[in-house]
Amino acid sequence: MRPRHPVPAQVLLWLWLGTMVGGSAPRVLYAQQDPSVLAGVQFLRSHYAGKQSGESAMIALALLKAEVPPTDPAVVGCLARCRSRFTESGYIPELTDGRGVYEAAAVTLAMVNQDPVENRSWIQILASYIIGLQKANGSWDYTHRSVGDTSISQYAVLGLWEAENAGVTIPPMVWDRAADWFMSTQSPAGSWTYHRDQMEGGETLSMTAAGVGSLLICQRQLEQFRESRRGISPLMTALTAEAAWANFKPSTTSTQIDQAARRGLAWIAAHFTTTQMGTVGQTPYYMLYGIERIGALAQRQTIGRVDWYERGRAFIHSSQQGDGSWNGTHGVEMNTVWALLFVTKSTAKTIQKIQIKRLGAGTLLGGRGLPADLSSLTVAGGRVVSRPMNGAIEGMLAVLEDPRAEQADAAVAGLVDRYYREGPAVLRPYKARFRKMLADRDPGVRRVAAWSLAHTEDMDVAPLLIDALVDPDDEVVAAARLGLQVLSRKIEGLGPPTPSTAEQRRAAAQRWRDWFNAVRPLDLDDPDRPSPQPPGGAASTTAGARPRSSTP
Repeated sequence: MRPRHPVPAQVLLWLWLGTMVGGSAPRVLYAQQDPSVLAGVQFLRSHYAGKQSGESAMIALALLKAEVPPTDPAVVGCLARCRSRFTESGYIPELTDGRGVYEAAAVTLAMVNQDPVENRSWIQILASYIIGLQKANGSWDYTHRSVGDTSISQYAVLGLWEAENAGVTIPPMVWDRAADWFMSTQSPAGSWTYHRDQMEGGETLSMTAAGVGSLLICQRQLEQFRESRRGISPLMTALTAEAAWANFKPSTTSTQIDQAARRGLAWIAAHFTTTQMGTVGQTPYYMLYGIERIGALAQRQTIGRVDWYERGRAFIHSSQQGDGSWNGTHGVEMNTVWALLFVTKSTAKTIQKIQIKRLGAGTLLGGRGLPADLSSLTVAGGRVVSRPMNGAIEGMLAVLEDPRAEQADAAVAGLVDRYYREGPAVLRPYKARFRKMLADRDPGVRRVAAWSLAHTEDMDVAPLLIDALVDPDDEVVAAARLGLQVLSRKIEGLGPPTPSTAEQRRAAAQRWRDWFNAVRPLDLDDPDRPSPQPPGGAASTTAGARPRSSTP
């Protein structure tokens, strides 16, 4: 018998990273949102008409992040206004004097979140427009200036980030130059201003959040570029349109960016406030949108000792007006947009979509580890990638369950692709199969099982995931924990950490059991529920045999 070809670690990483930032898929009904979000949504839906393209795009983005369907008349109306600015010669913004970068970036954000496939050609045009306005020093600014504006540059980086992760190629030197500029304008204390050359307005939380968030995005994209060049086969070079960049070496290092970001985070932690406007900046809601971004990008629940989300959410709830809006500098609509983008954890949703889209689209191999059967491969964006398996779910599960299978990556891609096209109902009939897979000898199969059980969105799988928290494999434990976070809507979760000790896992499992016992419906009170024994236990005593489930 040939040895099993395990599910590749890179594939499984995307599986559990996709659940890290919370939210269930494909879309939670926005009627289930926080009442303050519902009120803000209703305000924007009745105040979107007559706005210029950039404002229309931001309103559409906020509605989409609040889970308003893309077919909603307000979203459709906003995007129609944005599309009216495209001509045969490219994108013609309504705003001038360099403010067109704000507008083009906002339109990019909205179009990517509405439908990156349908809007692909427009997104490409927008990205080219933004890149074309980058200054020689790596920044973006008003047309009469060349030193750089932190706020405009932040929006440019945001727009290009969304564009690249939607499939548009951004030259790595764009990220490198932008990162270099942001680091060059950071104060020794770790903060940023709008214009370092003028010290306009002094250091603020808004601009420091903009600086840190932009650096974290540049760091991600540069690391993605570096990873794409590691160990790549010379045979791949002829396939890529970016051959001219093959030998490009970023001048900024990940360590430099990380150190700058840490200084910025320390400054924010020491100065965090939502009420002292001299420190906040022009409006607290714009500042909080930036804080949410760095919290998601840095995967931090706290910044220093500041629970940034709870502090921000409390302020937003207390300052909402009777009509559902929020007000401040730049007008009621834009402040309502920024408040909603914070409360709905908009950047966290973007990160989730990026990771899952990469997996669901079959970009699993990245040109490395090519299997012998090249018929399962295709070329996309200059790289060889694995195609998601087509056909019935049963066939995909059969591949994952077969120790002789060599198409595990395609099976996982097919499973996730079907889920993100059809929703949790496609997984529910196979809960018994996933339960058995959770006891498989291969930790990769167990990780897939934990992910699949969580994404049935059925509470009755919670005990199975709780049992998996004591699995000997760290990544299985992480997948189970993140699945429980999705089911419970407890984004911070109850542990354990990664990595964790056996004692930490047992303690976390007990905390999750206490939670489940407090919330489970009466019809789930089944003392005879089968529970898989974690691999390595009594059920794994026979070499080469799969462990069997055992009852408690």
